[in-house]
Amino acid sequence: MEKQISIIVFSKGRPMQMHAYLESLLKFSDVEQEMISVLYCEMENIHYEKLMKAFPGVNWIKESKFENNLNAEIQNAGEYIMFGCDDVVFTGEFSVRKAAAYLEKNPQVFGFSMRLGENIKPYPQNLSKDENVFEWKWEGCKEQHYNYPWELDCTLYRKEDVLKLTMQEENPIKNPNYYEAMITPDNREKRILRKNMASNRKCGKAVVITVNRVQDTHQNDFDDSMRTDIYSLDQLYNNENNTLDIDKISSMDNSMIHVGAEYFVLRKAAEGYSSKRLVKKKVKAVIERMTRFPRRVYRRIERMCYEKGKYSDCLNILSTEDTLNLMENEKFCFLRYGDGEIAIMKGESIPFQKYDEALAKRLIKLLRVNRKGLRIGIPYYYMHPMQNLNVFVSNFAKSLSAQRKFLRKYCRKDITYIDTAITQVYQTYQQYDFNDYYNRMQNLLKNRDITIICGEGILDRLEYKAFDVCKTVEFVTAPSMNAYETYDMLLKKALKIDKKRLVCVMLGPTAKVLVCDLYKKGYQAWDMGHYFKDYDSYMKKRPRTEAEIIQFYKPD
Repeated sequence: MEKQISIIVFSKGRPMQMHAYLESLLKFSDVEQEMISVLYCEMENIHYEKLMKAFPGVNWIKESKFENNLNAEIQNAGEYIMFGCDDVVFTGEFSVRKAAAYLEKNPQVFGFSMRLGENIKPYPQNLSKDENVFEWKWEGCKEQHYNYPWELDCTLYRKEDVLKLTMQEENPIKNPNYYEAMITPDNREKRILRKNMASNRKCGKAVVITVNRVQDTHQNDFDDSMRTDIYSLDQLYNNENNTLDIDKISSMDNSMIHVGAEYFVLRKAAEGYSSKRLVKKKVKAVIERMTRFPRRVYRRIERMCYEKGKYSDCLNILSTEDTLNLMENEKFCFLRYGDGEIAIMKGESIPFQKYDEALAKRLIKLLRVNRKGLRIGIPYYYMHPMQNLNVFVSNFAKSLSAQRKFLRKYCRKDITYIDTAITQVYQTYQQYDFNDYYNRMQNLLKNRDITIICGEGILDRLEYKAFDVCKTVEFVTAPSMNAYETYDMLLKKALKIDKKRLVCVMLGPTAKVLVCDLYKKGYQAWDMGHYFKDYDSYMKKRPRTEAEIIQFYKPD
């Protein structure tokens, strides 16, 4: 069976997480390095050499063209394939050989999942007579997670099924997201003929750590002192010899598939210390705790002020409803700020945009611009406590002391700002008249000629396309990561667009600068942010748990 099983793992710019995936997989399973192939995509200033030396038996493939690399690995794989992603950490013992043997004996089972089990509730009826296996019918299943047969985290499939699905796909497979998205709720019952899935019975053996923090958005010791953008994590791994502590992670509660930053536990590489150095280290740790204490007290007081509405009159920000009313009655360009832009302005990198001094300076300047026909957006709920936010956003808002301080310092009190959340209402609110909101937003797009400027392919995965109501739609593509590095070229392309068209920009912090420059040239341009994804999520009625919302805002 050893030669019949292949593990194909995808990684982009995350060597620290990839290390944890490999270390935990080899520790908890019967997988050997020679069975693993890693298709990795390096990014500028983020490297995999150290990781490759740590796992020399793994087959490392540097991505050239994803679809070609993927097809080659599938062709060379054994009879069974388990895909993997670098944000997965395995948490308990399991056997891929036993999983393959179960698939061999049970032709009705499409895949054997390592992340599901009776600990992930609610779960459907168990159809298996094997006391160690949980089997269910995914077709028609109502339970979340159990009705999704095709995923790339840690499920073992037959090579023949993988080949068939891959070869039948008509759309280009540009990256792992495209590969996973080729199976949708609309087509899976036709494309997947085996209607059952299986897993280990009692407990799932893996978690997906959905770290996507760019500011102080989680209240725990790790986030008090560290940033978790890809550049900071690369520094921790490649320069400071830090890794994730898979033993501590595996001992934590495993009742969810997607977990947050509290599972991102670091393990400093073991070093030989003299007794003198140990004392210094302990003293340093005590001092660090003491210096963090005043910050925690400040945050607690600041949070109380926020909850009591003490900041509501600091800046003039229109609510979501008032912003929508304004859009219906006035023609203007708009750009919107959030925690990502604030991070850049404070000199920090975020997952999809490395810090750039020129970008930061322009963002700070734009925050104070007051011109007719150009509106600046900042989040209404940053300053106004609200009762109808979803739980995640409500907790997020209470922890934004640094952002509130920054906005109070750099925004102008004589400007009326619009609400940033106007383009992500479904991800923001728990209770809202969503039907009315989307009808009105869609009416603003209906029968218009629009040009969408966005990262290549980020809209291809959408099932419900809000821009279908437009008269015509054109696309201008840009890098989905670090778009500002090619800004001059991007602006030249944008200035070739007919000025009669509405320009909708979706490029993170770079969108703010581009909208302003297009405004100066006489265009109507909107910083649409996550609107098209948000509309798709609403139409699908996607759950809005913490993990799901974090996943939503991850770079595409």
